[in-house]
Amino acid sequence: MSVFAQGDEGIKGFEEVIKNLNKEIKAIQDRTMFGLIEAAVFIRRDMDETPPLIPVDTGNLRASWFTETFRQGELFGLTIGFNANYAVYVHEMVGADFTSPRWRSRPGGKQYWYTPREGAGAKFFEAALKRNGDKIIKIIQETAKIK
Repeated sequence: MSVFAQGDEGIKGFEEVIKNLNKEIKAIQDRTMFGLIEAAVFIRRDMDETPPLIPVDTGNLRASWFTETFRQGELFGLTIGFNANYAVYVHEMVGADFTSPRWRSRPGGKQYWYTPREGAGAKFFEAALKRNGDKIIKIIQETAKIK
């Protein structure tokens, strides 16, 4: 068994994407932890290169990306995601303006003009998984053990 990413009930549509991806990953014979990690690296990079990008305000959300491996006997897997406490909220902000410049305040009250990341948007994680499903499977297949 291989859990590649875990859905969250607060994320609409995400659970189905994960369910379908996990089903295909589980079907890969002799998959390896290395392949799962390589696929996670690919997804994280894609969220920084292909819109919708991870929104960046202070950088905390983007920096909160995590991967966690687990093993139970012969069963193993990888959990990926963002652990900022507002990650689900930002992910689901469909229709929000993530790119318009705006004033921000620094500690002490000093104001500055902030220009957000061009191409940032809601559903950045879900979109990366959807558009790269075939590539994810291919990465895992290419790194499977040869017996």
